[in-house]
Amino acid sequence: MKSGVRWGRVALFYAIALGWVSLIAAALFLTGQRNLSGAAGPTVVTAVLALLYMPAPLVAALIVERLDHRPALIRTALQGFWRKLPKLLLAVIAIVAALILGMLGLSWLVGNVLGFDAAGTVLFTQQDLVANTLTLVPGMNAEQVAAINASIPPFWALIGVAFLGAIVAGFTVNGLFAFGEEYGWRGWLADELRPVGAFWANLITGVLWGLWHAPLILMGFNYGEYTRLGPFFMAAWCVPASFLLWRLREVTGSLLAPAVLHGAINGFAGVFLVLLAGANPLVAAPMGLIGMAALTVVAAVFWWLTRKRPLRAA
Repeated sequence: MKSGVRWGRVALFYAIALGWVSLIAAALFLTGQRNLSGAAGPTVVTAVLALLYMPAPLVAALIVERLDHRPALIRTALQGFWRKLPKLLLAVIAIVAALILGMLGLSWLVGNVLGFDAAGTVLFTQQDLVANTLTLVPGMNAEQVAAINASIPPFWALIGVAFLGAIVAGFTVNGLFAFGEEYGWRGWLADELRPVGAFWANLITGVLWGLWHAPLILMGFNYGEYTRLGPFFMAAWCVPASFLLWRLREVTGSLLAPAVLHGAINGFAGVFLVLLAGANPLVAAPMGLIGMAALTVVAAVFWWLTRKRPLRAA
């Protein structure tokens, strides 16, 4: 067991991870992608996040492990996956359902019932959902508009599609790319910070993880025009997310578990662009204050439900 945290190694790990993504953001900026909040932004950024941005913590962790001449955690990450799959599948399904319904319910309460405009208005009719979708991509021709009309299902069907799509994405492509982040944050860094205890380890990890997104957020990603406040809101969002993802790893004994859940969350986040009208990204679900509140409640309930289970690190 370690007698304490090697803060120098933590600093090196973070410098590599943050330096990597800062270079990517600089490259985007220099090539003209300076406003990632527009219609063209998400497509470009999704590819960048998946192919270049998200593996940075994995690379940083592997470098530090190499410097320490220690066996890489990745060698054991896949051990016992099939044996743990039923528990992992059940946990991810329950958590994703709770997050979607929690964010949706809180958005409805604050926005529709209490009339707080920044929370957005939950749209229930198919006509409103289609109209809101059309505002996301202006300038479409008649054929494209007809395709949107045909592809947007009724409200609860849309929720179901988003839920199933998130689960599939979490166990496939999204989970694969999210593993790049989770290997660093809930893998190497979580193990390195164990001596300070679960609370401080997740608080520190959440803040570092959130601020690691700053290079893209400063160009409008996730929080649009709120480029200065965005990194701090992202850090606040990542703290409860870290508690949830860390606990899932501990309960399942698998480093793949937080990667799957992380990928699933990324998989359903976009549906709120369709479901909410007039939302302020700092307040509304999934990344604003309402999303944080729902995430905090789900994380707290999950910790409470698993409080008597032995913790097993991967």
